[in-house]
Amino acid sequence: MSEIKPFRGVVYDRDSIDGNFADVLAPPYDVISEEKRDELYDKNPYNVVKLILGKDLSGDNDADNKYIRAKHLLTEWTEKDVLVRDADENIYVYVQEYECEGKSYRRVGFISLMKIGEDGNDSLLPHEKTLAKPKEDRMRLIKAVETNLSPIFVLFYDEKKQIDTILSDKIKREEPFVDVFLDDVRHLFWKVSDKEAISKVSALIKDEKTFVADGHHRYEVAKQYRDYRRENKINIGNTDYVMVYFTNMAEEKGITVFATHRVIKKMPDIKMEDLISKLSEQFNISVYDNLTDITEGLEKYFTKSNVFGLFFGGKYLFMEVKDRDKIFDLIEGDRKKEWKELDVSMLHAAVFDKILSVKSDEGNITYVRDAEKGVDLVLDGTHDAVFIMNPTKVGQLKAVAEHGEMMPQKSTYFYPKLITGLVINKFDIE
Repeated sequence: MSEIKPFRGVVYDRDSIDGNFADVLAPPYDVISEEKRDELYDKNPYNVVKLILGKDLSGDNDADNKYIRAKHLLTEWTEKDVLVRDADENIYVYVQEYECEGKSYRRVGFISLMKIGEDGNDSLLPHEKTLAKPKEDRMRLIKAVETNLSPIFVLFYDEKKQIDTILSDKIKREEPFVDVFLDDVRHLFWKVSDKEAISKVSALIKDEKTFVADGHHRYEVAKQYRDYRRENKINIGNTDYVMVYFTNMAEEKGITVFATHRVIKKMPDIKMEDLISKLSEQFNISVYDNLTDITEGLEKYFTKSNVFGLFFGGKYLFMEVKDRDKIFDLIEGDRKKEWKELDVSMLHAAVFDKILSVKSDEGNITYVRDAEKGVDLVLDGTHDAVFIMNPTKVGQLKAVAEHGEMMPQKSTYFYPKLITGLVINKFDIE
């Protein structure tokens, strides 16, 4: 059961930014490169990137660092009324319109607060393992700013689309508070304070299973931060709630998932003929001389089989599993069939761990969405190989999460990403 509630969100004051919302919003922190961060810094002195992904400076210490600077900026922008708190408690309807592979999509969702689950009794189901460094980074930030700066991205399954209907009815005759076009996506944002509509949505979401799409690190940190304040007997305010964006996974026209490819910094010392020999025990191997043949093969077999591309030693290999049951035998642990069938699980647990002995340690794998970028990282000598993947299907995510299992990290890349800065949630801490 997911318990949600409206909140008085903090938003940019239209007059203070001259109506230029596009200049103060930013992508999620974990997809912002250094170059993109510099571009956002230069766009506007009040760009939210200064809060979510500040710069390290020489001379930083415990009393002065990017987390402390984010705290001071948040206070300053609030005192200047650049950021203002809404008078009413709202849920916030957030629509994204975009094109992908020649088709038009419209994703409807809403932002509210959601009560954080207790260990062993959490209605929000994760699906990916997390990494230590990002959690440490986000914990230091949340302790400093005492605020949810960006929402967790959560999926629910409402086949009748009742929540979608309520949200669409509330916004169809109202102008959005924000309407911007960023990174090839139109972002539209409304405030909804209607108590009856909020009550209906709250009642409906209670009956739905919910799944983390993006924000696993931030959700774990939100839970750890709540526990930290409890254990130290510090006023918790509303830190037992976290800001969440909900959207319906039953609405296929709004859920797009891209693959995340694995670029390996250090491969085992192995000759090409030996590598092909090892892989051939479990895979049919085809050798190509270009990336296009690999990506076309992945698309062709997407719904039919477990397939992978590999660029290593100047050659492109296409790998199709011969016998699922035999490769399942290589996977250690008491894993459900749904988990074993995942491309990412098979790659990590069978190919990396057993067949090739590739280290999956944090730092040995770079994750990229663009296969060409992965190949370039190999060609420039900074990495040894790139494994090219098909995307995880939404139905697979649901099945794995319902069994309480975790996929390897970076198993999904939901598109488009949620823009940061539309609304933030300041904890009511005295």
